[in-house]
This record gives sequence, C-alpha cells and structure tokens, in this order.
Amino acid sequence: MPKEARILVIRFSAMGDVAMCLPVLKAFQNKYPNQRLSILTKEAFIPLFKDLSNVEFIGLKKGEGIFSLLQRVLKLEPFDLVMDLHSSLRSAFVCSALALKGAKTHKIDKRRAAKKKFLNTENTLLKPITSHAQAYLDVLEYFGFKLSMNDLKPIKSEKKNSNQMRIGVAPFAAHSSKTYPEDLMQTLIEKICDFNSDIEILLFGAPGVQQDRLKAWCKKSKQLKTNAGMNLEKELALMTQLDLMISMDSANGHMAANFGVPVITLWGSTHPYAGYQPLFQPFNNSFLPDYQQYPELPSSIFGERQISGYEDAMRSINQESLHSRIKEILNL
Repeated sequence: MPKEARILVIRFSAMGDVAMCLPVLKAFQNKYPNQRLSILTKEAFIPLFKDLSNVEFIGLKKGEGIFSLLQRVLKLEPFDLVMDLHSSLRSAFVCSALALKGAKTHKIDKRRAAKKKFLNTENTLLKPITSHAQAYLDVLEYFGFKLSMNDLKPIKSEKKNSNQMRIGVAPFAAHSSKTYPEDLMQTLIEKICDFNSDIEILLFGAPGVQQDRLKAWCKKSKQLKTNAGMNLEKELALMTQLDLMISMDSANGHMAANFGVPVITLWGSTHPYAGYQPLFQPFNNSFLPDYQQYPELPSSIFGERQISGYEDAMRSINQESLHSRIKEILNL
C-alpha cells in the first residue's frame, strides 16, 4: 500500500466530468482512508463533493487567472502527488509549478486515438471504449492506488422523505445535436403525467433562458415544478429523492446516477459507448436514434458536430420503447 501522502486532485470542468469524479474519489477514500486529499476545481462545483470527508477544497474563482491561482496553490502546504484528471493548459501549469516544488505528477489519458477510431467505425460495429471513470482510475493506479470499476458504488443518500413518486427531467444539453426536440419532450412529460396523476415532475435547467422556458411549461400542469431559485447543493439534495431521472447526455444524468437514481438518457450525435454513459446504469436505459435512418451517427464525442440533414435525428428515437422502459422502472 502506498505510504501516506498529501495529494492534489485536479478537475476544473465540465460539470458532468467533475461529477464523475465523486464515485472514484469516494472509493479511493474508502480503500485508502489515511491519504490526505485536496481537490482543485471550479468554486461553483465544490458542492458536488459534499459526500467526501476530510477534504481540502481549492476553488477556482470565476474569472480568476492562472497566475492568481498558482499564487494561492503555492502558498499551501506542499503536495507529494498531483493527479491531473483534466489535462488542460491550466492544469498543466499547476502540475509544472508543483513539480518544481518536488511533487510527482501524472495526467489523464484523454484517449484521443480510441475516440477517433470510434467515430470512424461503422455504427453497427461499435464497441465501448475505456470509460471516463476508468481513465480516472488509471491515474490513481499510476501512483500505486489500485481500484477497479467494481469498487465504485452509488453514494448512499437519505431515505425518501415522501411516498410521492418524483421524476427529474433535464431537457437541455450544451449542444443542439444532443438535445431532444422540445415538442417531443413536452409530449413525453404529458404522457408521464397521464401514467399517474400523483407523479411529480421536477424540471432542471440553468438560470436564465432555460428556467424561463421551464416555468412556461409548468403553467400547463400542476404536476410540474422547476429548480428555479435553487443552488447546486439544494439541487443535489433533491436528486437524492428522485425515483427516476430523464436526461440528455449531460451533467444532470451523472449527478443523479451518483446517488443510485435510475437514469434514462436520450442520445443524439453522441453515444454511450464513447465513455460517458452515466455510472451504474444498464445499457437499456440509453435511447438512441434510428441508426439505419441516420448512418453517420454518432458524429462526435461531445456533441459539437451537427451533420447537415441530421437535425431531426432524435425524433427517430423509439417513443413506445421509451414509454415502456419508464413504466418498467417505476413499476407502473
């Protein structure tokens, strides 16, 4: 077993990638409780790690430059090991500075060659590449901390405080190519409401335009509520009370999965085999477009590439199968 060390873990963004760190670091703490852990991430994302114990947090402030951040990090007690789970220009600066102070550093393998090969493979022949969580584990193993995917477990949360069935819906994503059409999402929500009039549906969106749109949806049914006015900590607490989360390929799915919530994901230009399927979920919780109708999918790893003529690809997701799976999970 590696000797006790002062360890810095770095992952600034994106939110879903930061969320996927939680089960990995929780398993790490369970197996290696004597290690001294510090986490460097965006200040806004620190609540994602509230279920870890005895952790020092270093929050990157909004708009903070690299030199200001380095000054703060270098004033801290020296680190023995630096686990760069981001491999960005910013994290590389931090690693280089701490290496000069004697720290051993190692960065994540972004699996670029595997991802390129994946996107060039005929979609009927796709096989899973190394998951993002496994890539995190590989960094830990470099320093002698041996953990496997089987060591990762959902975070135990408080028991539900109500017998009411609650479903989370996160209808937005960073790119339009992986966002389910709004009219179909509203139809899906209406269908779920029809399943059982006691179901409460909680809509998750970012402050501003997204939440304004969700508020308009809520006017159509008393069964709908939004996360408007909630901070991240309150949103996470609410997610622990869900019976199901329906999400795009986005952060909300990863956050809910961390608490053992069943997560149904709707995929467009991206694919769960590319390494970003929410943890602890069976593949039949992932719903994909009709690949015979849209043979050039998946077209990207993160959704940034939209193929001309594929704007309606997510409309080909089998709605009957989706409805059936929702009812199966909810025992309706």
